[in-house]
Amino acid sequence: MATGLLLVSHSAALARATAELVRQMTGDRLALAIAAGAGPDHAELGTDPLAILAACEELAGCEGIVVLMDLGSAVLSAEMARDLADDALRARLHLAPAPFVEGALAAGVAAAAGQAADRVAAEALAGLAPKQDALGTQEHAAPPSPAATLTRAVTLADPNGLHLRPAARCVEAAARFDATLRLRHNGRVAPLDSPTALMALGAKGGTEVTIEASGPEAEPAAAALAAILAERPAEPHAETPSKASSGGFVPMSPGRAAGPVVAALRVHPPVPETTVVDRTAALTRLDEALAAARAALAGDPILAAQAALLADPALIGPARAAIEADGRHEAAAWRDAIAAAAASHEALDDPYLRARARDLREAGDAVLRELLGGFGLDLPAKPAIIAVDELTAAEAASLPPTILGVLDRRGGPTSHAAILLRAAGIPALGGVALDPPPSRAAFDGATGEFVAEPDAATEARFRAADLLAPGPASVILPGGEALEFWANVAGPADAAAAARAGAFGVGLARTEMLFLGRADMPGEDEQEARVGAMIAPFRGRPVVVRLLDAGADKPVPFLALASEENPALGVRGVRALLRRPDFCAAHLRALLRAGAGHDLRIMVPMVTFAAELRAIRDLLAAAARDVGCEPPPLGAMIEVPAAALTVPDLLAASDFFSIGTNDLTQYVLAADRGHKDLPGFADAGHPAVIGLCARVCRDAGAVPVSVCGEAAGDPSTARLLVEAGIRKLSMGAARLSALRAAFSASAS
Repeated sequence: MATGLLLVSHSAALARATAELVRQMTGDRLALAIAAGAGPDHAELGTDPLAILAACEELAGCEGIVVLMDLGSAVLSAEMARDLADDALRARLHLAPAPFVEGALAAGVAAAAGQAADRVAAEALAGLAPKQDALGTQEHAAPPSPAATLTRAVTLADPNGLHLRPAARCVEAAARFDATLRLRHNGRVAPLDSPTALMALGAKGGTEVTIEASGPEAEPAAAALAAILAERPAEPHAETPSKASSGGFVPMSPGRAAGPVVAALRVHPPVPETTVVDRTAALTRLDEALAAARAALAGDPILAAQAALLADPALIGPARAAIEADGRHEAAAWRDAIAAAAASHEALDDPYLRARARDLREAGDAVLRELLGGFGLDLPAKPAIIAVDELTAAEAASLPPTILGVLDRRGGPTSHAAILLRAAGIPALGGVALDPPPSRAAFDGATGEFVAEPDAATEARFRAADLLAPGPASVILPGGEALEFWANVAGPADAAAAARAGAFGVGLARTEMLFLGRADMPGEDEQEARVGAMIAPFRGRPVVVRLLDAGADKPVPFLALASEENPALGVRGVRALLRRPDFCAAHLRALLRAGAGHDLRIMVPMVTFAAELRAIRDLLAAAARDVGCEPPPLGAMIEVPAAALTVPDLLAASDFFSIGTNDLTQYVLAADRGHKDLPGFADAGHPAVIGLCARVCRDAGAVPVSVCGEAAGDPSTARLLVEAGIRKLSMGAARLSALRAAFSASAS
C-alpha cells in the first residue's frame, strides 16, 4: 500500500475507538496500526517508544507511514521511536502535527484512496478546517524556527565521535550565547540544549557535522562550538586494549591484584507503579531529586558530564509530561524516560556511542537513588577484590582504598568507570561472569590473565607489579638538596592512588571539585565529611587544602556570583570568598574539623594583595577559636603576576607560597589557557613564566615555595622549575613515576 496510518495515544480505548471510526469510512482498504497505553496489558495511561516502533514495523510494507499523536508526551515517544528505527524505516515516517480524531479521519480517507504520505499528512493537518469554518475561527500557525544566518562545517576530531563529554560541553557552551543553535548530521538535526539529542545523532569520529546558528551572537557561538568539536582529546578513551584475553576476560584497567574476592551486591528498590494524586507535588519531588543528583555527580569531569544529562529537556520533558498528563509516579516516569533514551543509543551503529547508553542509565539511577534510596554497592570493609555487575562511574569514583581490584561482569575499557579506575590505579577486568565467583583470585588488568583460587606463590607474583607502586617521596639533587614529589588530588580515589604511589604529601587538594554545579549551599557537616574523605589517605603526611576556588571555569551556583563578560579577570578565588564571608567562615570551620589529626595547611587562591591574605587570616583565627584548635599555616597561591612581583609585601601574611602555573601562564602570556587558536601560548616553560618563578623563590627567602600547576608533572618543564629554585613539585599521581625517573637519573 502507498501509505499506512499509525495512531499513538495515551489511552488504548481512545485509540481503538478512533480506529473503529476511521474503519467505518475506509473499510479494509487502509493499513492501520495502534500503539497506545502503557504497562503489561496497555491498560495504564501512557505511551511506549518501543511499542510505537513495533507498530511502525507492522506497517513496514507501506511506502510511507503517517503518525498521529494525541498529547505532548506521545509526540516525544514517537520521536524516540523514530530515532530507534533503522534508516530505511525512519525515511518513511511522517510525524504529523494534526488533531488526533479529525486528523485520523481525514488521513485515513486520503491513505485509503492511495495518496502519498506527504499528501496524507497534509490532509490530516487540514482536518480541523470544517470545524473552523463552521465556528468562524482561524488556525494560528506556530511561528517557524528562525532560519540559520550562518552555518559552519566541522570534522569531529574525537575518534569516539560525539559522545557524552563533548556533547555536554557543547550544551554548556551554547547556553552562554544569545543565539539559536542546532547541529546537523546525516540529514538529522539536534538542538544544542540537549546532550541526549546530540549523542543520538550517532556522529562518529572523523565525520562532518554542521553547526547552524542564528541570533545576535551566532558568530561567536558557532566559533565556540566548532572549537569543542574540532578538539582532539589528549587521552583517547579507548586507550586500553579491548581485546579479550584467552580466558575471555576484557582488560579494563592495568595493574595487578591478588586477594580475597567479595561479591558487591547492589540494592534496587522497586519502582512504584501507582498513580499519584498530587501531580504538582510529584513534579516537585522529581525536580528536587534531579538537583540533588546533579550536585552529587558534579565533582569529577566525567561525572559532571553525566550531571549535564540531568538538565536535558529531552529526558526531563517526557518524565514531566508523564506525570502531568498521566499521573505517573515520578520514579516510574523518570525510569521510563531514561529507558527510552538509552534504547535509542543502544540502536546506534558505533559500538563506542552504543556504550554511552550506560551513562544515561547511570545518571538515571542517581535520580532514582534520590527518589527511592538504595541503588548502592555493599562494599567490604577489609581489603578485597570486588566482583560486580557493571560498575558505574559514580561507584568507581568513590571506591575506598581497601578495594584491591574489580572483576566486572559486563564492564569494558571504554566505559567511564574504566577511565576512573585507571586514574585511581585500581586494576580491573571486564567480562568476568563467574557464578559463583572464586573465594580468591589473582589477575592482570592489562593482559587479562586470570587465576582462580591461586596458591601463595601465584598471589605473590601478581602482587609484584603495581601500576602505582610506591616510590621515593624525594630525591637528592646533585647539589645536595632534596626535591620533593607531592600530589594534586580532587577526590578520595585519586588521593588514595597518590598515597599508594608514595607522594610526599598533598600539595593541592581541590575543594571546588567536590561542590561544582551545586545550587544549594553545602552545610559544614557535609563539607567536613567530603573533605575529610579526600585527605584521609594522607594522615601523617602534610596536606595543603585550597579554599574553594570558585568563578571563571569553575561555576559554583550557590555563591550567586554575578555573570561577567571576562570571568577569568573577575570575581574568582579569594575575591569571591571575601564577598561571601559567612560561607567562607563556615568553609574554614569545616576544613579545620576535617583536618583534625592531619598536618594541615590552608592555601588561598587568586591572591593579589596582602590585604586579602590578612582578611582570610582574621577569618581563620575566628574559625579556629570556634572549633577549639590552633590556626594552621596559611599560604598564598601565586597565580596573578602582581603577586609574583610583590612577594616581599606578602611575606608578613603568608606562611608558604604555591605557584599555580596554569593561571600564571595565561596571565603572563595574555592568552586564555583554553583558547584553541593559541595553543603555543599555553607554555609554562616560557622564559617569562620561569623568570617569575625564579623571582618568587628569590624573594621568598626561607619561606617554602612549591609548584602545583600542570607544569610540575612535565619532566622538561619541571627541570626548568628546579633550575629556577623550586624544590617542591606537586602533580597528579599518574605523573609521579615519570618525574621520579627523570630526576633520579640526573641525581645518580
